[in-house]
Amino acid sequence: MKEISEKQKRMLERLEGRMYYPERAIRYLWEFLREEKQVDEPLDPRWLDIWKKYERYAHEAFPQGVIKEIEKIMQSIKKTDEEIWKIRVDNNTKIVFLLGAGASAPSGIPTVDKLLSELWKRARKIGREDLDRLAKWCDDRQITNIEDLLTAAYISNFAATNRGITSLLDYFLFSRGRELAEEEEYLIRRSLPVRTTIDVSSISFLQDTLQTLFGLLTSTMISASPNTTHNTIVDFIKEHKNTSIITTNYDGCVDEAILKNGIHLKGTIGSESEENNADAVQLIKMHGSINWAYCDSCQDVREFDLLELKETYEKDKLSYPVMGICKNCGGLRRPLLVPPLSFKFLMFPNLIDIWNSASQSIEEADYLIIVGYSFSEADTYITKIISRSMSMKENQKMIIVNTNSILVPTLRDRFSAHIDGFDEKRIINVCESSEKILPDILKSILGKGEAKSKSRSARKKVKEEER
Repeated sequence: MKEISEKQKRMLERLEGRMYYPERAIRYLWEFLREEKQVDEPLDPRWLDIWKKYERYAHEAFPQGVIKEIEKIMQSIKKTDEEIWKIRVDNNTKIVFLLGAGASAPSGIPTVDKLLSELWKRARKIGREDLDRLAKWCDDRQITNIEDLLTAAYISNFAATNRGITSLLDYFLFSRGRELAEEEEYLIRRSLPVRTTIDVSSISFLQDTLQTLFGLLTSTMISASPNTTHNTIVDFIKEHKNTSIITTNYDGCVDEAILKNGIHLKGTIGSESEENNADAVQLIKMHGSINWAYCDSCQDVREFDLLELKETYEKDKLSYPVMGICKNCGGLRRPLLVPPLSFKFLMFPNLIDIWNSASQSIEEADYLIIVGYSFSEADTYITKIISRSMSMKENQKMIIVNTNSILVPTLRDRFSAHIDGFDEKRIINVCESSEKILPDILKSILGKGEAKSKSRSARKKVKEEER
């Protein structure tokens, strides 16, 4: 993997930042690409995304000959680092898969960026005025991130019950230290509550409703089936026992793929029955699972048989239990699911042991194969776990399988800034669909796949020369 020049980095930054009008941007793009054809330097996969942004304008303003030349260059860009085809493992090599929403998207499960619109669809069916008003307010202001919505709901509920915190939020966000009104000063001197327009009960009720709606939304995952990515990982596990899986997904797709292949799962939560089974696979679900439940009252945590739960639901013997009754204390049971929140540790202490297990597994890995995970701001703690691990283990490498061409360059910059002397080659880029590329990669790692040390275009050229 050759490094790209500073010139290419600067041009990427300018065009990614949309510093120019489309016509000028395309002209600069074409001039740069034409010059680079004469230089022995790889083109970054980010050019593919940049071309997608401007392609429509190019067809309107530039000759077809220029467009064809640009498209030809784009087709020659390597999406996958050649180093991936050189990796081989033995029984002592520890492999850890980290799966994000992109790994389950082909199973019909919405990714985080689509969750809020799905939430509002469900909310509108309820016919509650406050939910309709909130949905319209978010639509009008183009708020599309479910993480922002749920985080704000939790903060509001917490702050509304504490006068001191409410006042401090007012100071930091709005008043900037304004003088107390005469009425406020009078009430505070006499230790009386300051009057407020905040309706605490309404906020609490709305926050609880949003949590229930989120549970309903995730219940749609119960009928999802494993896709090629999940099945490919299971095939790999059959050959390489020294493998663990960590996922931030709630769905049961990877669990189902493992169980239906006759492989046991080590205790994930509330069960340790397979802890000493050498053939059992460690599956760590960091944000909960559709077959986990906890009690609001006694905090009891239970894991229910996933395949039984799916069969019961699919045969319509019983609905998916978004709310249930705790057998121990008679309290309310909910699915143990962590909504996309910015402060997960505060709200879900039941999962701290799970997070610690994930941290330990990551630190033991020789290779982290990260599939469909976006390293979002809501999951900075996972990035920090990986950063610490990469710092402690100088030979540890990450293989990033993600169609987002910006992700790997961003991670390389981030890790280089946090780790002294960090070698960017330790992050291997596979900028392609996991369903298409992962089977070949995992076979190659096991030493069973076709040798792919050359790009497709290079192999084609060799064949032509042989003729």
